[in-house]
Amino acid sequence: FYQCDHLGTPQELTDHEGRIAWSASYKAWGEAKQAISEAGRKAGFRNPIRFQGQYFDDETGLHYNRYRYYDPVAGRFVSTDPIKLEGGFNTHVYASNPTEWTDPLGLSSKKNNVQSPSTPVCRNRRQALNSAKDLAGIPRSQQAAGQWQVGNDPRRRGSKNYVYSENPAEFGRFYEYADATGARKVVVEHTSDPRRGPHAHAGEAKGSDPRNYDFRNQRYQKIDDPKTGDHHADYGCGQN
Repeated sequence: FYQCDHLGTPQELTDHEGRIAWSASYKAWGEAKQAISEAGRKAGFRNPIRFQGQYFDDETGLHYNRYRYYDPVAGRFVSTDPIKLEGGFNTHVYASNPTEWTDPLGLSSKKNNVQSPSTPVCRNRRQALNSAKDLAGIPRSQQAAGQWQVGNDPRRRGSKNYVYSENPAEFGRFYEYADATGARKVVVEHTSDPRRGPHAHAGEAKGSDPRNYDFRNQRYQKIDDPKTGDHHADYGCGQN
């Protein structure tokens, strides 16, 4: 499944269990630094898709953009506009702002629709998990002290780090952390909630001993975003 940003640029590719097979961080004009999981490497996995309409060429390092080739280091097309000066004096320009504009065909850039304050935030999976970490007071770079999965696979029932449930709203991955005070927090990713699309949220202990709370077997308090009053950090905008 592709996890893309607001312009459609792939940020991560995940399998059906939410495990990351490929991810990338981008410089302003599209130069990508890729990370591929060990399983992905063994399978010969690769993802050549970059900015909208662009396909990465291993030999040249350029992006094939249908009608032209694009250089992500320079942030410009390497060939002129097919209509030459009729398209303007700057015949190699890509777009005025790569965070708001796209050019899927290499012919004409267009501005992405700007979200109004009432429009739900469109995140990718990584951004949703980071939002949940922020609410839990956990540094984004901190690794989970423990994790487990909840699902209804009878073959995995009773296995380590797997909790069996018949409730689809509970399905997903759970990541446990300790904050700066030693209190345990949990970041949850739900992928099969029948009432909502994929999302993440943060939780904290309901009891009086947050340092030894058992999130696997005890109900926890969800942490609301003070800006929205909602604990959900949706991602994918309803699409994989």
